[in-house]
Amino acid sequence: MKKFFVIFILILSYIKVQSQDLQYARYIIDSLCSQSFFGRAYTQNGAQNASFFIAEEFSKINLNKFNDNYFQNYQISTNTLSNVLDVKIGKTHLKAGTDFMVSLSSPSVKGSYKVLLLDSSLIKTRKDFDKFLKKDLTKKIVLIDKQNIKDKDVIEFINSLRFNNPFKSAGLAFINDGKLSWGTSDGKKQNNFFKINLLRNALPKKIKRINLTIEAEFIKDYETRNVIGYCKGKIYPDSFFVFTAHYDHLGQMGKDVYFPGANDNASGTAMVMDLAKYYSESRNQPDYSIVFVLVSGEESGLYGSHYLAEHPLFPLGNVKFLINLDMVGTGSEGITIVNGTKFEEQYKKFERINKENGYLKAVVKRGESCNSDHCAFYEKGVPAIFIYAMGSEFAEYHNIYDVPHKLPLTKYNEIFRLLTDYIKSK
Repeated sequence: MKKFFVIFILILSYIKVQSQDLQYARYIIDSLCSQSFFGRAYTQNGAQNASFFIAEEFSKINLNKFNDNYFQNYQISTNTLSNVLDVKIGKTHLKAGTDFMVSLSSPSVKGSYKVLLLDSSLIKTRKDFDKFLKKDLTKKIVLIDKQNIKDKDVIEFINSLRFNNPFKSAGLAFINDGKLSWGTSDGKKQNNFFKINLLRNALPKKIKRINLTIEAEFIKDYETRNVIGYCKGKIYPDSFFVFTAHYDHLGQMGKDVYFPGANDNASGTAMVMDLAKYYSESRNQPDYSIVFVLVSGEESGLYGSHYLAEHPLFPLGNVKFLINLDMVGTGSEGITIVNGTKFEEQYKKFERINKENGYLKAVVKRGESCNSDHCAFYEKGVPAIFIYAMGSEFAEYHNIYDVPHKLPLTKYNEIFRLLTDYIKSK
C-alpha cells in the first residue's frame, strides 16, 4: 500500500510538472494579447511594451545576456492607421474589423465618393476592363465584386489590384464573403489611393456612394527591437541551438480595433519563452548553449530576423541548428517542418522521436520556403527549419477573432516535449 501511494504521488508530480508548461503558456499568451499591447505593433508603443514584458520574464529566470540588456534595437518605417476610420454607406456606419478593413497602404482621406461597380454583369473577359481604364475615375471608388466571375485572366487581374491601381481612381474597394482578414506588409509606403475590403453581408443591395474618413500617419525610422537571451551549455558553451519566434502582430486598425494575434504568434512566443524557462533550471542545463530569440518586424516583412542575421550577437557559423516556431496553438493533425526536405537527417530524427513517444498524429516535411523568420538565417548558411502546428480546431488568421480564450493549444505540451527530446538527443 505504501509503495502504491509513493507511485501515485510521483504520477501526480509528473502531471503537475507537465501541466505547468501549459499554464505558463496561457499566462504569456493572455498577457501578449491584452489590449494594453495594442496588437504588438507600432502604435501606442505596443511592440515596445511587449518587448519589455518579454525581457522582464527573461530577467526573472536569470537568462544570460549577450550585451548589457536583452535588446537588439533597429529601425522600421511603416504607415499606421491608429486614429479615426469611418465607412458609411447610406445611413449605415460599418463596423471596423468585422464589416470593413482599410489597407495599411492607404493615405488620409475624407469625402463622399461615387461608386463604379464592376461585377460579372460587366466583366466577362480581361478586355472588358480596358474601357474603364480609359475613363476619368479620379473622384470615384472602383468597387470590385468577384462573385460569379470564372475567367482566370479576369481573376488574375483583380488579384493584381492588391498592389496597384491602374484605374487611377480615388480608391479601390473589394466585396468579400466570410470573415475579413488584414495584413501589414503593404504598409512599407503610403499610396496616393486608398483600398478597402467590405463584407458582403453588411452591405445594402445598391451602393451609389461611400462616405469615407481615414486618418493615416507614416512613421519613419521607428525604433523597435529583438529580444534575445541564452542558456550556457555545460559541455559545449561555444556551440548553439537557437529557438526563434516573432512576438509582433498587426497592431491597430483605427482607434477602436486591435488584432490580438493569439495563434499568430503569441503561441510561438510563449513556447520559446517556456523553453527558456525550462532550460534555465539547473537540472535541465543543456550540453550546448541555447539561444532564445523573439523578433519584431515579421509581419511587416521579416525585418527583425533579417537584422539579426546581418548583425548577429553570436557566431552564426557556430549554430548547430535553428528552430523557428510560428502558430503552434493547434496540433490535432500534427506539425509541418518547413525545410524538412533540406535537412533530411534532422527531420527523420523528429519523426523517430515522435513515433517512439506517440506525441503527434504526424510530422510532415515541406521544402524550402521563405515564409517566416528561419529564412534570413537559412540564407546565411545556418541549418534552419520552421515548425507550425496543423489542425482545423482553430483557423483564425490575421483577423480580430484570433483571441487567446479560444486558442485550444491542443498539442502544446506534446510539441514542447518533442523539441526538448530532440535537443536531448544531440
